[in-house]
Amino acid sequence: MTRKLRRGSGGLPLLLAAPLICLTGCGGDGGGNLSGGGKPDGYVYVASAAAPNVQMPGTVFQYSIGSDGSLSPLATASVPAGVHPVAMISDPTGHYVYIVNQGDSTISQYSVSAGGGLAALSPATVKVGGTSASVAGYSLSVDPSGHSLYLVMTPLNPAMPASISIFQYAIGNDGTLSPLNPAAVDVAAVGVGSLAIDPTGKYAYLAGGAVVGEAESVNDEVLQFSIAAGGQLTPLLSQTVAATHNAFGVAIFPSGRTAYVLSACIDDACKGQIAEYSVGENGALTPTGATTATASHVIPISLNTDTSESSAYLLTNLMGVDTNAGMVYQYTFNSTGALVPATPPSVNVSSGAVAQSVVGQRLYALSSNALGFASGAPTGGHIDHYSIGAGGLLALVGTTTLTVDYPKAMAVVAAH
Repeated sequence: MTRKLRRGSGGLPLLLAAPLICLTGCGGDGGGNLSGGGKPDGYVYVASAAAPNVQMPGTVFQYSIGSDGSLSPLATASVPAGVHPVAMISDPTGHYVYIVNQGDSTISQYSVSAGGGLAALSPATVKVGGTSASVAGYSLSVDPSGHSLYLVMTPLNPAMPASISIFQYAIGNDGTLSPLNPAAVDVAAVGVGSLAIDPTGKYAYLAGGAVVGEAESVNDEVLQFSIAAGGQLTPLLSQTVAATHNAFGVAIFPSGRTAYVLSACIDDACKGQIAEYSVGENGALTPTGATTATASHVIPISLNTDTSESSAYLLTNLMGVDTNAGMVYQYTFNSTGALVPATPPSVNVSSGAVAQSVVGQRLYALSSNALGFASGAPTGGHIDHYSIGAGGLLALVGTTTLTVDYPKAMAVVAAH
């Protein structure tokens, strides 16, 4: 199976330019501004770029979560980020937050204070490889133990044979990052998204494509790794497993028994797809043959499950130029783990879908008024808050309008 890659102005395959993964954590305690008073349920952080195609410092906006799930700005409403932030994650305890900044090729590192506000660690940033001119995109992942962080760097217009780099860091007791040995693992692949890690922290997966002959002709695949006790990645003996056209993301649910591979524009109707894989005792993936397709020109972004792992939520966006038609598709599972559309099959997102996060019985969806970076694109966005009710169905509770510049990433931290 081969195809020709289509590349956008960012250097990633044109159909994979949307953000891929939503990021969650658990931690933080007390403080913040709450309209109803009392202790916050947690905190939401939104990383915003300053302007389209302008390499300027970004900002992190900070909100507390009230007992009803509503959001209120913290007393210190924002803190600085690096140049052009693009991805964000917290550690599993929710005590630390990390942001990768594409404009200056750094990772900003913060602690979460007692009141939920972010405070820069020392040093405030860690330098990573590549420069803004040579990198198409970054993504972040943290292992379940909170001991290691991984950054996938996708090069802009890579030379053939193509390769990407996975930078690997130890997370210290104070939250600061330090490179592992080796500092990076190079992988022969193109167009990949985030590194997915299984709940045991022993295996990791990366979707993308491998060049198979002529330049820009690839086979889609999922690369498979084992993770050493020190956090270092090593390719499994069965290094890859086949995937559908335009594979870009992997979701491993908390049980660790099943993996789902996301693909964009798999056919002439440009449908998205979720493909189910079983996870073996040795970490190797095996396709089950079960697939779920989206409607025509609907591009998957990320797949989450509820805390009981009985329902799943697929964040999507309608393919187009600067589209702002985001949706969350909702599913249950049959006895084999295959996805079954719920009724109703989807709920709307206020603008262009960027990221989603499930915390307890709530789902938060970040959206942007302008996903593209055309001159004159509108600023701002929204955070939609949904309750997860009977049968895992979503119900919109409220929407927070963001007066930020260009929302790019979100992290949600639940209070202990």
